[in-house]
Amino acid sequence: MIVLKEVTIQNWFNIVMLRSANDQANKIFEKNIASNCFSLAQSSIEGNWVTKAIYYNETLIGFTMYGYSEELQGYEICRFMIDFNHQGKGYGKEGLNLVIQEIVNHFKCEEILLSFHPENEKAKKLYESVGFQNTGKVVKGFVDEHIYSLKTK
Repeated sequence: MIVLKEVTIQNWFNIVMLRSANDQANKIFEKNIASNCFSLAQSSIEGNWVTKAIYYNETLIGFTMYGYSEELQGYEICRFMIDFNHQGKGYGKEGLNLVIQEIVNHFKCEEILLSFHPENEKAKKLYESVGFQNTGKVVKGFVDEHIYSLKTK
């Protein structure tokens, strides 16, 4: 069973050690996503982000960060990742659905946004599988990313 848990003094270091691919260790910006270390630092400075650990039963398998994005002017899943050791098992889709449900319950929003690196085909497939659609817009940044939207009502 997939569950979201608070980031705590007991699990933060293990969250930092998660990575999207075997060759992405010790990088602030992984190939397709900011590292969890960067995300935790960002969330501690910018007060609008919620960070959660993603667990399968008692095993830490991923990380997410969501909240209100000033840049996108909407509620955003800013980070979502499943450690490379746990990919391909269906945990991503189940975890993403939990994050969506938590955002809707917490913020009562009618739309959730996210963006991702255009070459990240796995992310695109996952996001589209739960109903996200390409807005045709791009967010400029370290890498220009496509903006996707999910209508929640």
